[in-house]
Amino acid sequence: MIKNYVPAEHKTEIHFDLVFYYDDDGGYAFPCDAAGNVFPLEYECARKNLEYCIAHPEEFAVYNEVQKWTSHYTEPAHGTCICGEEVSLWDQYYGACECPKCGRWYNLFGQELVAPEYWETDPSEEEYW
Repeated sequence: MIKNYVPAEHKTEIHFDLVFYYDDDGGYAFPCDAAGNVFPLEYECARKNLEYCIAHPEEFAVYNEVQKWTSHYTEPAHGTCICGEEVSLWDQYYGACECPKCGRWYNLFGQELVAPEYWETDPSEEEYW
């Protein structure tokens, strides 16, 4: 059994963009807070693009609008393998995953399994010659 088991967790992430869209062909989006305050932009070209967008409202069908984006995802269960390696328990192979350090196999609940090469096959899937 894996040690320090932490179950999978469903998460929701919300982020906002300040957008400037042309009528038919793309536009610009800048990460911001809910009030439209743009976060510091890492690249000079991004800062210049924002300055351009603000200075030319006539070019955009959607101008200076805050859009909210919601993402839902599952952070996989994880724990510590017997060898000490932190293992993310994800569906690598038929509901099981392998420790990247020692090669032990675990199911998604942290129970140790024999390696897949020792799993029995379904006789209906075997080829007969």
